[in-house]
Amino acid sequence: MIQQLDFFFYFRKIQKIIFGVFISLGLLFLNSCGEKEDPLPEGFDFVTDFELIPYDSVFVIWQGTHELNLTPKFFGAFGDEITLEFNPSIQYFIDGKKSSNPPRIPLHQEKEFELYGKIGRIKSKTLKIRVIDVDPKTYVSKFKASMADSTKAPYAISGRSFVDFNASIYDYRGKEFPENEKPDYKFFFDGKVLESLHRVPVLRSGEIPFWVEIEDKKSEVEILFSRELPDLSRKYSLPIIFHIIHSGQEKGTTENPSQEKIIELLHETNEWLQGRKSSGSRKGHNQVDPNLEFFPALIGPDGFPLLEPGINRVFSERNSFRSGDVTTHKYLFDNMWDPNNYANVFIMNIDGAGGFAFYPPLSDEKLSRFYGFTIDKRLDTFTMLHEIGHFLGLPHTFSVGKHCLNRDGFMDTDSYNEDTKKIKGQFKTNCNGEYFYPTNVMDYFPSVSNSFTLDQVNKMRSTIDLGYFLPTNVNPNGRSQSKPWVRGVFDPGVKPIE
Repeated sequence: MIQQLDFFFYFRKIQKIIFGVFISLGLLFLNSCGEKEDPLPEGFDFVTDFELIPYDSVFVIWQGTHELNLTPKFFGAFGDEITLEFNPSIQYFIDGKKSSNPPRIPLHQEKEFELYGKIGRIKSKTLKIRVIDVDPKTYVSKFKASMADSTKAPYAISGRSFVDFNASIYDYRGKEFPENEKPDYKFFFDGKVLESLHRVPVLRSGEIPFWVEIEDKKSEVEILFSRELPDLSRKYSLPIIFHIIHSGQEKGTTENPSQEKIIELLHETNEWLQGRKSSGSRKGHNQVDPNLEFFPALIGPDGFPLLEPGINRVFSERNSFRSGDVTTHKYLFDNMWDPNNYANVFIMNIDGAGGFAFYPPLSDEKLSRFYGFTIDKRLDTFTMLHEIGHFLGLPHTFSVGKHCLNRDGFMDTDSYNEDTKKIKGQFKTNCNGEYFYPTNVMDYFPSVSNSFTLDQVNKMRSTIDLGYFLPTNVNPNGRSQSKPWVRGVFDPGVKPIE
């Protein structure tokens, strides 16, 4: 009997142990299922912060709820944006409580919600979502007066400029009303109400105020800086020599362009520089004609008349030249003619650019690098004009890299960043993120490239007035009255600009 009881107690003990093991395994299984997380995309280990970008953050009162449209943006330890191949699962919180994914908010009463998301231990910045009681068709959250898309630079020329303006009026969401849905407003320019905001004539110089009024509210007053046009009647004429680099191809081919092609290019260029060329696209309202021309040089360095005025054909075994290569720059330096007698232009096959130029020297000391410009054999007029701008001291209108700066130093040009700009058709964004219609010759694509501004023209003409290594004193016989030019020792450290 005692043995039977011992066996019974031993069996019950084993049974409890087995049951306990099964319970433990079950709990472990349940815990592992509950803690299982969605897979994270490759690169998420570098994410230290993220924010939620709402499509809309303000809503009007309505029945029911609204699903929020949110886009996550991820950042690394140094604030750099990180792009992931897919978005990880986000747990949303509204007013501190867990919400659905995607989150929803009630719209039946005015309220401000605080929303954030969590991915593991990483918490997003808090986002405020508002529900307000307004008429969505008429409620104005803010408004302002601005230049229209022709240029965002607030400069004009008295008696010459026709300026476009814009009344920016924003709805309850902070988004601009479409033109045909804008509430009633009045636009004031120089104290007078405008009937039209398109091609408004600028009739005086000085600081001209403009602003918008809606009912009894007035926007911030903006200023248009209007200037008098200086006397640009003196025409500058510079002799030019086209060095055509070829490898023995017949004259008149693409590789060895004909005299007629060069004359045509020069004629088109001069038409633009003197304002005689009409454009199928609108010009900037700060546009000014430089009033300068280039004419074919008649006399060669040896004192004899050129067989083809303005042309020097040069044989080279090199079929192409890299724009950033020091050997290319040395070749140009070795083969240019006296810059006191000629504006040197090399027509050649260029790898990596349609053309490039060297900025003007800062003194009349020995010249140790090439001064002139190059264009490729497409003989494009706008490339020619762009390089002439560099040749006479004009930088690009844009900056590059992370920061958007006023790269050229001219206040009447539109500044933008070539690396970070956004493009919409023919428009691109300036440093303030505003779209404008690019017209400047010193822009990059997209641009209609038909305008120099007053500040740019003043710079070009002042470069010619200084006359450092420029043929500004050439008499009608084609000989320079300047001091003789001495070729210095080549400096490979001076770089061109494209």
